[in-house]
Amino acid sequence: MTTRDDADTTGDFTLWRPLRPAEDMPHRRVLVVDDYRDAAEALQLVLEMDGFETRVVCDATEVCEVAQQWQPFAVVLDIAMPGLNGCDVACRLRANPRTAHMLLIAFTALTSTEDRARAQAAGFDAHCAKPLTPQRLLGVLQTVAGR
Repeated sequence: MTTRDDADTTGDFTLWRPLRPAEDMPHRRVLVVDDYRDAAEALQLVLEMDGFETRVVCDATEVCEVAQQWQPFAVVLDIAMPGLNGCDVACRLRANPRTAHMLLIAFTALTSTEDRARAQAAGFDAHCAKPLTPQRLLGVLQTVAGR
């Protein structure tokens, strides 16, 4: 992962590491996590229209178990959620050998310099500001999915 100074930042999107297509990806699964179900389902529709298999989780306490069992290549994760926040979830995903490899994208309204630094420190690969036009996010997911 690159340092914050080397980050690729384009408006509402910050990428902290170069992305390479995953050569052995058996599927195009993306896990969308947001406590606001309508927002999660709207993003799910956009991703599915682009050919991604998508699941939605609205309870942050379920994310690690779903990710471990379903094995998505990417997790698009809200930060500000009740109970367990997205940074805590990211740390748990990174600490588990079965989920540590997943592409983690913070998808959040928390966009200050400090918020981005916390997300990077928690292990996120990228930071997306809400509201988001989906083209940049789709581009990142397509790159990693080898498309």
